[in-house]
Amino acid sequence: MLLRILAMVAWLVLLASPAAWSCACSQSSPGQCPGLQQADGIFLGTVATIQEMPSAPAPPQSSSPDASSNSAANAPSDSPSEPVDTIASRLTRYHFRINEQFTGVDSGAASEIDIFSGGSDGNCGYRFKTSIQYVVFAHRGKDGRFFATICDGTRPAGEARALLPQLRAMRDGRRVASVFGVLRRADTPFLAAANDPDDPLPNVSVKIRSRDDRFETSTDADGVYRFYDVHAGEYSLTADLPAGTGLTQKSIGSLQPFSIPDGACFEYDVDALPTGSIHGSVLGPNGKPLDIASLELYRVGNYSSSRPGLWAFQGAEGAFNFDHIGPGDYILVFNRANRKNPNAPFKRAFFPGVADLSEAQPIHLDDGQNLSKIDINVSDRYPTRQLRVQLKWIGARPPGSVTVGVKADQGENPAADEIGNNLYEVTLLESASYKISAWEDLDPGRVPSSRRRKVDCPTPARVDATSVSVLGSDANVKKVTLTFAKPGCGEKQQ
Repeated sequence: MLLRILAMVAWLVLLASPAAWSCACSQSSPGQCPGLQQADGIFLGTVATIQEMPSAPAPPQSSSPDASSNSAANAPSDSPSEPVDTIASRLTRYHFRINEQFTGVDSGAASEIDIFSGGSDGNCGYRFKTSIQYVVFAHRGKDGRFFATICDGTRPAGEARALLPQLRAMRDGRRVASVFGVLRRADTPFLAAANDPDDPLPNVSVKIRSRDDRFETSTDADGVYRFYDVHAGEYSLTADLPAGTGLTQKSIGSLQPFSIPDGACFEYDVDALPTGSIHGSVLGPNGKPLDIASLELYRVGNYSSSRPGLWAFQGAEGAFNFDHIGPGDYILVFNRANRKNPNAPFKRAFFPGVADLSEAQPIHLDDGQNLSKIDINVSDRYPTRQLRVQLKWIGARPPGSVTVGVKADQGENPAADEIGNNLYEVTLLESASYKISAWEDLDPGRVPSSRRRKVDCPTPARVDATSVSVLGSDANVKKVTLTFAKPGCGEKQQ
């Protein structure tokens, strides 16, 4: 299964008005369907060969206001928002055999084509693979070459079950669906078996409704649904799903209403994720929940200390939650990477509270089951000690917001908890050393009017206290004082 862990596009708006390309792949609201004008060339093709292009020299920098428009000759005219030199120096040429054309690409005459793309996701380049078939949305650069990015709808053909019939309908002048997509049964990211595809759900009733309109259809054998002649409005989608599943979009969670105008062609893929859940707490030696805890969930047999699992966080509420979990047996681990974190200073532990994977107790979950009180007890603690930080001001304290920061030379940085008037407490690992600092962002609006009248002495935006270095192993230092000097005139104080 192709896992979209940090999906660039939550809703892929097929054939919406092109927006500025960026690696964030900003979402656009559905607009009127522009037919096949979304790209300069759209085709279905198979990658025959891949060639890394020689690095091109970076163009000279210019300080003129329109310098950003002087893109390199081998960059597309609507290139992603990254410095020109990186785009120009990292290109890959993908030679495609065209299996089916929809628009552009020499008006249907070509049987092969070269597509260029950046060599890393950092500049939005699409990483095609040899012998795989793709639907490609290509944009023509200023030099006439075609480019593809991760933001323009390009995808493997297996992920285009709903899209391909609409592209063919546009090309052939037939009716195009207003709303369409694929309904699939899926696993939560990180919990699916390797190369396990999402299963299309055939013959499922799908409905969309707005305040004024109701539409109903059924998915076909590939799980594809289509709604035609849908009027403008805000719609919610529902489906008659199998037991133990609920409608979601894996990248953004529960389904949200969507709005379309008249004449839209909106692609809206949805997933039927399992409804099982696992809830519990990470408990310290005193039997109370830790204030901060990081946990990860794995299917039995898939755990690795070097590979992340499905992540959850326990905060001040004292509980963690894993939702949309399918039936099966799972391993739950706290602090998988064995990080030295003074905010949660305990070593790796597996449920129910053991240090070794061989002793971990699998958690069995039935279809749709909700398990609670799945608690991990941790006790193997990194040596720590407490340190208090007192803040003082020379003269009256100016109005503003104070921050206390603690920087560790190894391990995680500890948090500073305010426990009294200008008094904080931090937990230090005995194996690390720390630099403790504080600063105050001032509020000029609350400075006494007598000071504000001195035009030649404006209030600085921030003042800094003198910093202090402390060894975590030096138990004799139980308290340090950070002193703020009187604010000077318009300069940050050190």
